[in-house]
Amino acid sequence: MRSRIVAIAAVAAALTLQACVFQPLYGTPADGRPGIGATLAAISVPEVDSRVGQQVRNHLLFLFQGGRGPADARYELRIRAADANRQIAASQLARTTTAGTVSVTVSYDLIDLSNNTRIDGGTRVGNAAYDRTAQSFANIRAVRDAENRAAREVAEQIRLTVAARLGS
Repeated sequence: MRSRIVAIAAVAAALTLQACVFQPLYGTPADGRPGIGATLAAISVPEVDSRVGQQVRNHLLFLFQGGRGPADARYELRIRAADANRQIAASQLARTTTAGTVSVTVSYDLIDLSNNTRIDGGTRVGNAAYDRTAQSFANIRAVRDAENRAAREVAEQIRLTVAARLGS
């Protein structure tokens, strides 16, 4: 009796999963289309003006193309980056701020170059904290490192969003 219930449950689970259309994002599609890796490698990212924007661009290029260099671009990802630095903790004894946070906001538009239409777009935000010390150079370096971490975070968010959009 118990084995019969287990068999019925297994058949029911198999029938339920048969209708599932889930596919892994980075898997090879069964219908012969190129995988998402090849699609992401066909995205170009134009140069930007700011240092933080350049960090986001560099991370995106590496995430899309893996350091291989640009393929034949079918898409263009246009980004606009802005950063804000806030000091968030203070020491009353030393009368200085002891911590800060950097916020990087990137707006992006994904353009299909074959017909110059906007496929996707949005805004992503990355935050990174840093410690402040009495040394001014250490503070400058801490802010720059926090900007780089926040830029990397935003680039990864954008890559996942674009991959999900192009993979669907």
